[in-house]
Amino acid sequence: MAEETQVVQETQEQVTEPEVTMESLSADNAKLRAEMAKQKLALDKALHNNGELTKQLRAKMTAQEQEEAAKREEADALRAHLADLETFKRKTEAKDRYLTMGMSKDFALQAAEAEVAGDMDALTAIYKKHSDATIRAKQDEWLKTRPEPAAGREEDAAKDDPFLAGFMK
Repeated sequence: MAEETQVVQETQEQVTEPEVTMESLSADNAKLRAEMAKQKLALDKALHNNGELTKQLRAKMTAQEQEEAAKREEADALRAHLADLETFKRKTEAKDRYLTMGMSKDFALQAAEAEVAGDMDALTAIYKKHSDATIRAKQDEWLKTRPEPAAGREEDAAKDDPFLAGFMK
């Protein structure tokens, strides 16, 4: 029994957290700022070294190597531009396809982006929203074109029906 009490007291002592005061928060803030300043200084130093190494490499390169490097960079930029154009083409074709299916412009654009990105869950959700909106629009259209129910027909029927007219007298 005494052992259980001692264990409970030790556990309670471990659980209690130190009080947070303004001084402790200020000290923590100062430590974090000092650490951030050190990291910024290290980053600046690394970037400076990278720039120096690049300059040294270009100085050592021959004219032919520099020309090849420039051609490589140009080819990479051209490939990236071509990939962007292909993505734009696929997105435009998909959007046109969704517009011909009857989707609104917003849904068609969202569906095209989801298709190009390969996000089939988002595409399914967009299809669901489109079908719900279409059903709602058709229901609204049906309600507008629906004829008014003939109200008051029972009174007219009683006047015209000789059997019922006999009871009304």
